[in-house]
Amino acid sequence: MQEGKQTKKIRTTKLPQRKHHNPWRWAFLILLGIILGSGIFISARVFSTPTNAPKASKVEGAPSLTVSLTRQQVNQLTQHYLNQYLKDSKIKYQFRVEENSVLLVGTVKFLGSSIQFNLVMNAYVQNNGDVQLRAKQLAIGALNVPVNFVMGYIRSAYKLPAWITVNSKDESIMLHLTRFKTTTGFQITAKRLDFAGNQFVFNVYLPD
Repeated sequence: MQEGKQTKKIRTTKLPQRKHHNPWRWAFLILLGIILGSGIFISARVFSTPTNAPKASKVEGAPSLTVSLTRQQVNQLTQHYLNQYLKDSKIKYQFRVEENSVLLVGTVKFLGSSIQFNLVMNAYVQNNGDVQLRAKQLAIGALNVPVNFVMGYIRSAYKLPAWITVNSKDESIMLHLTRFKTTTGFQITAKRLDFAGNQFVFNVYLPD
């Protein structure tokens, strides 16, 4: 990825139309159904940095199945989820998987004006299946705004799911997938994020 250029634009990729059923399509539909079946999620706005980092949780038992998606499929699922989750929120943001990183696009209030920012982050799968996003580069016009200021604004002003925490001190965002659970009891954790190979693998746990 070229520094500075690719963070200024949000690239959109149209999914190729598939006329024949295949395992990839069924895996995608299964994961989509799990997310859509979750109903309305409990949201939380974190107005202060927690004194102690939350303890890592773990999903018990072996996964029922493994789902492998492309970045285009992950982005389609993510965008659909955010469209539903943020429909009543005044502040909108976008989250996309790029060629070798994750891109968060949003706005921040600075000196009385709303300014768009592009925050590039590296993704790391944790041992328990959670995903940590670490800030790599921030593009916010010609302004020299520190990353921790933007992350602090995200933590205090953005509508975020309860299973997502923002740590402005170490400039990271944690996706606690082990705490993500649908109303029907499904759980999802990350197994492998292969940006170069365009393969993103998730474990799916079905309810007993």
